[in-house]
Amino acid sequence: MYELDVVAPDSLGRFVYRWYGPPDRPPVELALPGVPEALAEWHRLAARYTYPLSRDHELLPPGSARFWQGSADWYSFDDAAFRAGARDPEVIENDGLYTGLPLSRFLVYAAVYEATYAPLHGLVRMAPPAEAVRAVKVRLRELDDGLWQWPDPALRYFGDDDLLAHLGPDRIVIAGRHRDALGRFDGLDLAWDWDSRTL
Repeated sequence: MYELDVVAPDSLGRFVYRWYGPPDRPPVELALPGVPEALAEWHRLAARYTYPLSRDHELLPPGSARFWQGSADWYSFDDAAFRAGARDPEVIENDGLYTGLPLSRFLVYAAVYEATYAPLHGLVRMAPPAEAVRAVKVRLRELDDGLWQWPDPALRYFGDDDLLAHLGPDRIVIAGRHRDALGRFDGLDLAWDWDSRTL
């Protein structure tokens, strides 16, 4: 997951390709006037995959500043700043909280969030014992970029080529690119709240 250690302009495309594999649809021309380039890139990437890149939150169709919506939260870009010429406007949470994140960086965060919280293969334990969090952490590498401490520094993202994890004192959330990647956490003597391998 080196493309996530230092989030760069091409991190979104490189992450999507690494996590989901090559696109299964041909490129399409999308007319996206009035949409910041970073968001247009997300829509172009999403159009190339049959498997939705956004499953926990809904990726909203272009046409308004609001672009990503969950059941209790939603995100928009600063439309006034964009119309005034900002190429990479700041993201606003729930129409009032300026996140301090430019849209291009936030969309990388959103893609990783979706891969982690809506995986085909994963493990979840809420309210884990502290020793379980430590045991999972030593099997992964913390992602370096400061983005992965947002919005709560007590929660951190970890990963490697086949795994992503969001860990903190209140949760262990692990996603695997494939079922076998989860075997790294077998033998921890931890009762998972959700283990995709048991479904």
